[in-house]
Amino acid sequence: MALKIGISGLRGTIIGGEPGLTPDVALRWARAFATTVQGKAGRGASIALGRDGRRSSPTLADLVRAALQASGARVVDLGLTLTPTVQYAVATNPGLAGGVMITASHNPVVWNGLKFLDAEGRFLPLERWAEMEAIIAEERFRTVALDQLVPVEAAGEAAWQAHQAAILAALPVEAIRARRLRLAFDACNSGAVRWQSLFATLGCETIPLHTELTGFFAREAEPLPQHLGALAHLVCAAGCDLGLAADPDGDRLVLVDEHGQAVSEEHTVVLCARERLAAGAGDTVVVNVVTTHAIDEAFLEAEIWRTAVGEMNVVNGLLDAYRPALGGEGSGGIIVPGVNLARDGGAAAGLILSLLATTGRPLSTLVAEIPPWSSVKSKLTITSGDLEAARALLTAWQVRPPLVRFEGCSTVLWAGGDTGQLRLRLTGSHLHLELGLEDGRTLAAEGDGRDLAPIFASLPETAGPEHMSFLDGLKVWGPQSWLSLRPSNTEPILRVMGEMRDSR
Repeated sequence: MALKIGISGLRGTIIGGEPGLTPDVALRWARAFATTVQGKAGRGASIALGRDGRRSSPTLADLVRAALQASGARVVDLGLTLTPTVQYAVATNPGLAGGVMITASHNPVVWNGLKFLDAEGRFLPLERWAEMEAIIAEERFRTVALDQLVPVEAAGEAAWQAHQAAILAALPVEAIRARRLRLAFDACNSGAVRWQSLFATLGCETIPLHTELTGFFAREAEPLPQHLGALAHLVCAAGCDLGLAADPDGDRLVLVDEHGQAVSEEHTVVLCARERLAAGAGDTVVVNVVTTHAIDEAFLEAEIWRTAVGEMNVVNGLLDAYRPALGGEGSGGIIVPGVNLARDGGAAAGLILSLLATTGRPLSTLVAEIPPWSSVKSKLTITSGDLEAARALLTAWQVRPPLVRFEGCSTVLWAGGDTGQLRLRLTGSHLHLELGLEDGRTLAAEGDGRDLAPIFASLPETAGPEHMSFLDGLKVWGPQSWLSLRPSNTEPILRVMGEMRDSR
């Protein structure tokens, strides 16, 4: 059964012999969420509900809406929308006590999920998940009689207009209008179609792509450069200044320059940070532990804070910072303090347009000025064992760090301590992981290790405490490169990520 529960929400496959996200699963979690919300805000508390454009989302939204109502909550339905719009609505409306977004974000269309939001529009902390699990296990759901159901309120357009107004308030609107930019825009057949009104207000001419709401995605859902061939072609064919691509729930932004060259998703945060720092919005940039090291090199005058991976962790870092300018992750997820304490692709798009307008320079030139770090990202699929074994071992190492070294002419990363050990082996283009805990649990996984050999070879044979981190998984680094291994928060896989400084 493919069902994933974590700080980013609940996700599961919806087809196949053993679907992970069944109607029963969705109903139980939605009822448990409504029960916890009303336990804090009182019976009849209002909960915002939104959904993305995938085919299963309207049906899943019907189920969740019914579960929320059956539990006594008042539902404010935002319809087809964006995760950051739901977050903004909850955060800015004191009448809303929580929110649910129906989406599996960047996962393929055979997945769907529920993102639960607290009264501040943020993802739930682990203790709220534990509370809901207990409610489900004990079937302690709140319930009301049929004649006490509260009618649903529709507020999708109002929620988007309020969100858009907040984005515009943070931008030099007249400067952007004066530039009269021409954009190619890939909406990934989902809620980001709403961004077109933002671009129009900013005086941009928009050439749309993948804006048909068919329930299917015309490209891979994750807006990685290798998935943006059609957008790159459109930029060149239509003579656009740039291309912008969203993911299905609109919390990520990836770019294509005016020559049709897809820009690394890692560079979105660097470009947005440049705009915010130049605008005097603050002096601290908060990113996660696997975001490009180019950001440290690009902004020597700024303070760079690193957190564990996940929107909630970056938001907490921003809340702790004295003058936060920007938060973000290398996936293209950007958090703009003062607009939305959430990853917000629309706000990020506004910052990119601002950067082009205020500098008067083309996107390719701005990208060329980013310090030259090249990233490699791979996924390890589990072949035996349980992903939780890896999570348990890496968590234990946060308290008692292991010895870390490279073996076999730098093609094997070995780490071990009294709680267990792991070996990550690179053979040609094949990557293989084996790990074991002292309690007997094991895991094996494998994947594509293409382009990782130079990173392995450039790292120190033995990593000292000053060159390794267990903040989120295992990360080791040297002056020219770094390598990270960590369990995914959103998929049943492990992620291997690395980066190397180019010689140019």
